[in-house]
Amino acid sequence: MWKNITGQEKVITKLKSVYKNGRVPHAYLFKGLDGIGKDAVAIEFAKLLNCTNVQNGDEACDVCDNCKKIASFKSDLFRFICALPSGRSEQTGSDPLESLSGADFDLYLEQLNQKAADPYHRVSLPNANNIRINSIRELVSKIYLASSSNSTKVFLISEAEKMRQEAANSLLKVLEEPPRRSVIILTTSKVSSLPATIIGRCQNISFEPLTEEQVKNKIISNGAGFAVSEIELASKLSFGSYTRALELLEIGITQIRESVLDYLVATLKDDYAGMVLISRNMGTKSEKDKLRHFLFFMNAWFRDIMKIKYSNETNLSNFDIVDRLRKFNKNYPNSDIYNIITELEEADKLITQNVQLPLILVNLSFKLKKYLA
Repeated sequence: MWKNITGQEKVITKLKSVYKNGRVPHAYLFKGLDGIGKDAVAIEFAKLLNCTNVQNGDEACDVCDNCKKIASFKSDLFRFICALPSGRSEQTGSDPLESLSGADFDLYLEQLNQKAADPYHRVSLPNANNIRINSIRELVSKIYLASSSNSTKVFLISEAEKMRQEAANSLLKVLEEPPRRSVIILTTSKVSSLPATIIGRCQNISFEPLTEEQVKNKIISNGAGFAVSEIELASKLSFGSYTRALELLEIGITQIRESVLDYLVATLKDDYAGMVLISRNMGTKSEKDKLRHFLFFMNAWFRDIMKIKYSNETNLSNFDIVDRLRKFNKNYPNSDIYNIITELEEADKLITQNVQLPLILVNLSFKLKKYLA
C-alpha cells in the first residue's frame, strides 16, 4: 500500500493516475538522490499492477498472493536487478547468479532478504561495481515469455548507472521494441551517467529529497533504538536521504565524526603517526562504505566552515558543535575551502578504483595541509 512510502506525494499521485487511465508506459526512469524511496516506489507500483484485490481503486492490498510474492522478491512477475561481483567461469548467456562464488551468493541472498524486509535498504555487495551484461540478457530472455492476460511483468534495475555500454546496448533493444504487459523501471541517482538513448526511451520521473522531519520520523517509527540526539544529527546530515541517515547511525555517527576531527587535528599538527593510524582504521579493504562516510563527514564539516566564513550560520549540518566550527574558522581564516571540497570529491572517486584505501587518506592529508595553511 502507498502508506509504505515516505513522502513522494507527487510521484504517487502521478502513478495512481497512470494506473487508473490504464496507460502504463513500457519503461520508467526514477531519478533522484540515493535513499529517498525510488526502489520502494517501484516495488509498490509492481504490486499494484499485479494486485488481485486493489484497494480504493489505485492501491495494492498487500495481502493477496501476488502482492506478498512481489514484496518478498519471490514472484515470477517481478525481477530485481542490481550490480553483482564478477562470477567464476562466467559465460555468455549464463545465469549471473549461478556463476557467483558460494560466499558471494549467500551474501546476495542476505542482502535481498534485507531489501524485501525494508525496500529502502541499499543492496551492497563487495566488488559489485557493474550490472552484469548477463543480468540484462536474462531480462531480455524473460521479458518476451508469455504471461497470463491480466498480469504485468516488472523488471527493476536498481542503480542503473552501473550498467556498462554493452549492457545498456542490450537493454536498448528491448526499449525500442517493448513487449506487451511488461514494465522496466530503472532507478538512478546519477542520471547523467546513463546513455541519452536510454533516458529518451523512458518516462522520466523525478523524486524529491525527504524533509528532515520525514527522515527523523521514519527512523523513529522503525524502532531503530538510537538516541534522539543522534537521530536528529543523522536527519540533518542526511540531506533528505533516509538510507544515508540510517547508515550513519549504524556505523556510529558521533564516533566517525570525532575520527574526522581527530584526523584534521593530526594533519594540522603534523602528527604523521596519528594520521596514518586513523587512515588505516578508516581504510580497511572490506569497509569502503565506512571510508565514504568518513569523507562525507569531512565534506559536511568544511561546507559548514564555508557558511560560517561568510556569516551564514543557518542550517548548519553540525549544528550541535557550532562553537568548534567557529574556533576552527578563527584559527584558519585563510583556508581554501573550495579546493578542499574538490580534493574530498576526488578522494571519494578513488574508493571504487584499484587504490589502497588508507593511501587515499594519507595523500589527502598532505593536500589538506596545503590548503589549510
